[in-house]
Amino acid sequence: MNIAEFFITHWLDIIIAVLFAALLGLLYYKGHKKWVYTILYSLVTEAEKQFGGGTGELKQAYVIKQVYNALPGILKTFISAEKIGAWVDDALITAKEKWKKNGYIADYIEDKQ
Repeated sequence: MNIAEFFITHWLDIIIAVLFAALLGLLYYKGHKKWVYTILYSLVTEAEKQFGGGTGELKQAYVIKQVYNALPGILKTFISAEKIGAWVDDALITAKEKWKKNGYIADYIEDKQ
């Protein structure tokens, strides 16, 4: 199958994917980053619980992999692993502040019953 046949066969899928990517980009850049960071906060907290302290690079790689694997293929074209890594770093700053303020989260991370 050559490129022209691919576009003719999948033109609707391509348009939908591009529109979806544009919508996500628009939401992100229009200030709806909260959705993205809420998901990242959850993943960062789970990574902290799973891997513990002193394993920053491992935790970051884990979160990036989780997010990157969940992205549709077309979005991987527009959002690099490095960009996700920067988002994870931002989410981690917020997460650390919340962990200090909320003892329940600290207990959850330390797996206290």
